[in-house]
Amino acid sequence: MEPTSKMSRRERKMLRRTQAILDAARTLFIAKSYDSVTMDDIAEEADMSRATLYNHFDSKESIYFQIGIRYLVDFRERQMKIITSVTSGLEQIITLSEDLLKSLFEDPIIREIWRRFQSLLDKEFLTLDNTMNKISFPKDLELLSNDVHARYYGEIRDLEKIWFDAINRGFEDGSIKKRIDGDRLTHFLHLIFLGIVDSVNSSRALLISVNLTVENIIRFTVDLTRNYLATV
Repeated sequence: MEPTSKMSRRERKMLRRTQAILDAARTLFIAKSYDSVTMDDIAEEADMSRATLYNHFDSKESIYFQIGIRYLVDFRERQMKIITSVTSGLEQIITLSEDLLKSLFEDPIIREIWRRFQSLLDKEFLTLDNTMNKISFPKDLELLSNDVHARYYGEIRDLEKIWFDAINRGFEDGSIKKRIDGDRLTHFLHLIFLGIVDSVNSSRALLISVNLTVENIIRFTVDLTRNYLATV
């Protein structure tokens, strides 16, 4: 989010500082593990006092998930734009899949934030499926105890709705086989993509030895997705 003329001077200043904190923290989280980064580290990287940092965020975890929220807002807007000229549901999903895979390979911190969120759900004995049955697209913020977690999950659901709508379009126009319902198919694809990206990133040496590139993997994965979904 960028400062706008409708904001007061104080609001614009607050927003710029918030963005500076998120940028600084993101740099640190990429360079080191989540557990290794402290609030003091973030304050130093953002060139502000610890007190100023706490005026904006009450914890490292809030900063971490706000980085994820900021990314998801921008990513969702991009995904909506890239399918505007694509007509069939199948081609929309293929376009979305290629874009998502490229993003997952390019931005490791987004994968790590997603994993941390998943682990929080697991600790509360909630599966993602379970949670989805209780949170509808109009967000129910009471399910999750921490507001930043609820907002992060709400952004995930908004992103998933783009996929859900594209899949249902494919069911209606006959371009996608109806193997399972749209919600479960959305999550199945996302889990498969995350698993592929994780496997590739842990086996870079093997990929090099067999002359496979990330671009190859993305193309193969998209082709397999098309073959799995297409009716013809």
